Amino acid sequence: MESVFFLGASTPRGFISHYDSLLEEVRHLTVIKGGPGCGKSTFMRAIGRAAQERGLDVSYILCSSDPDSLDGVILPQLSAAWADGTAPHVLEPRLCGGFMNYLNFGDLYDSAAMQEKESEIIRVQRKNAAQYPHVTACLAAADSLRGSIRLVTDTPAYREEMAAIAECIALSSCKPAGDPQTFFARRFLNAVTPKGLYFCQNTPAALCSRVYVLRDDYSLAPLLLDILQARAQSLGHTCIACYSPLLPDEKPTHLLIPSANTAVVSESALFPYDAPCFCRIDLNSTLPPKIRASLEFYTKTITALLYQAVAHLRAAKRYHDRMESLCKPFVDFTAADRLAKQTIRQVFGEK
Repeated sequence: MESVFFLGASTPRGFISHYDSLLEEVRHLTVIKGGPGCGKSTFMRAIGRAAQERGLDVSYILCSSDPDSLDGVILPQLSAAWADGTAPHVLEPRLCGGFMNYLNFGDLYDSAAMQEKESEIIRVQRKNAAQYPHVTACLAAADSLRGSIRLVTDTPAYREEMAAIAECIALSSCKPAGDPQTFFARRFLNAVTPKGLYFCQNTPAALCSRVYVLRDDYSLAPLLLDILQARAQSLGHTCIACYSPLLPDEKPTHLLIPSANTAVVSESALFPYDAPCFCRIDLNSTLPPKIRASLEFYTKTITALLYQAVAHLRAAKRYHDRMESLCKPFVDFTAADRLAKQTIRQVFGEK
């Protein structure tokens, strides 16, 4: 079984990382350090592919600055993970050595030969970094407008209606699990990326057989899902709370409850959900047409701001690709491939 998430995303407050959650989720954690183009993503993908070939579940962690690249791979059944710990998602083992340690891909560079390109690499790196304040500014402006929508929808009447829907879902799908040791994880299923507004749509159905979809363009779903999460956890269920890049750590935008085989995801005009589902609930219809019409300016402007953020991320990726092309000629990829094969043998106890 394969699932895909983000553990970090560009948000109105800059890059927000949930990578530290791996320190609680797995026993064996390898933090990989290394610059652009040195093979970190290829290494982690090789481990994931090897695990799937052996029938194990794999959770791939995508890079929000390039969803075609990996920032991590998790093997839940082995309680093991490998994660890129370089900026902006800096990750440090709680105790270096033993079950948690570093892996330095910087050793694969020919540092002496690379010095001839050092000034150009630094110049391109600065151009890459210069795009991200624009991304944050666009998302902060969008969040400010989203705040105006929340002033309309986060009221006692709508909270009561969302609570009633949450209770209906809980009654039909969340029977008591009888396990006081509940597992809780934070993730992103959505991200603003160079490839556009990205939604890991296949993950909910991969982890849960029953998927509810909430149509929500007005920030109602987090009210519902916050209540449902508390209810599910009180019943002893495993919860994976997935946040929006505009609400990175307040209330979830999606909630996966694998122990109840239930996922509740929200979709909007910006992040449509096209995968199969068990049931659709239109939260938009709880708002009178007159109120929806009054919020149209905000929703349209938020859309424009998010796509402007995408444009800056695309520019940043072009500079990052240039950095990789400058660095790759100095990487010993034969050694990287040898390291991947050696790691796979060690992980799976093979000679």
